[in-house]
Amino acid sequence: MPPCPDDYCRGRTPAGWSWPEIPDLPAGVLLLCALLACARPVAAADKVDVITFKNGDRITCEIKKLDHGVLQISTDPLGTVSVHWGEVAAVTSPREFEVQVAAGYQYYGSLRGGPGAGEVLVADGGNEITLSLSEIIRLTPIGATFWRRIDGSIDAGFSFAQANTETHLSANGTASYRSLHSLLMTNYSSNITTREDADRTFRSNFNANASRIRDNRWYTTGWTVLEQNDELALDLRVIGAGGFGRDVVHTNYRLWSIFTGLAYTHEQFTGEPSDQSAEAAVGSQLDFFNPNNDDFDITNRVVSYFRLGGRGRIRVDLQSAYRHKLFSDFYWSLNGFETFDGDPPAEQKKNDFGISITLGYKF
Repeated sequence: MPPCPDDYCRGRTPAGWSWPEIPDLPAGVLLLCALLACARPVAAADKVDVITFKNGDRITCEIKKLDHGVLQISTDPLGTVSVHWGEVAAVTSPREFEVQVAAGYQYYGSLRGGPGAGEVLVADGGNEITLSLSEIIRLTPIGATFWRRIDGSIDAGFSFAQANTETHLSANGTASYRSLHSLLMTNYSSNITTREDADRTFRSNFNANASRIRDNRWYTTGWTVLEQNDELALDLRVIGAGGFGRDVVHTNYRLWSIFTGLAYTHEQFTGEPSDQSAEAAVGSQLDFFNPNNDDFDITNRVVSYFRLGGRGRIRVDLQSAYRHKLFSDFYWSLNGFETFDGDPPAEQKKNDFGISITLGYKF
């Protein structure tokens, strides 16, 4: 890993670019924007970027972005397509980019051919630095519009059993917005089960997270959770939390992040008085993706909450998903969740878990 000059390190604003070019927005606005993102037209940039593949092929295109080992490009004959970063041998562009490497540093400048195979020169005026393509984990054109910084997905699944006329409906949605130093993420999941001989059961979980990126892969973070679960007699749980964390590993193959903080929790169980508590929170995110030729990714997020004061209580929330591309921007997903409560109200269950298969679309 090359040294990080002061004028290249995180926090420097590229010449000629005022920050913030696009202000960070609250999560509520983000959700609205995510719903509109599919329909919002975006002006296309000139096709001046050149990608050279390891098989020798070259293509002139517009680079949209690189993230999770997948390079999105736009070409006149094919429109927007995805390329596995591991198949790229060289990239050049006269446009300026934000370039993030696995060590956590960020650089800014145009992209030129490197002195060796699998290398690129990031050039800003008279300053140049050589990077290995395998080090680069994120590329974003400087001046990218708000809409191009949004990613999202929606998926749903349905099953039916003739016995007891049982039906299961699952739905999930995500949206994220990344700026120069911030990341906003929201996700929602729900499950509905109906039976002829039993009451309907409903589970929903909404999570919004805002992170501020710091040096050396550290970040500060805040999150909120809204949760309901009929299986656990939980009418409502509201969590507000804040803390800090670090990306222990972040490459084109995997992301492992750990975080901790303090949380305030309000709960209402069926037939019970409402309860408020302070909790310590410890969590981890572990994702896997493949930059070569397999169109899949695996995401895992677990958060444990430890009650401070009063009766000892531990809660754990786990959500996992395996997603595999079908064609274009459509995919199928295997989703799982586990909710554990070490000290629930009397005569109530301690845990709930579920697995679902869904079909979805990402944008």
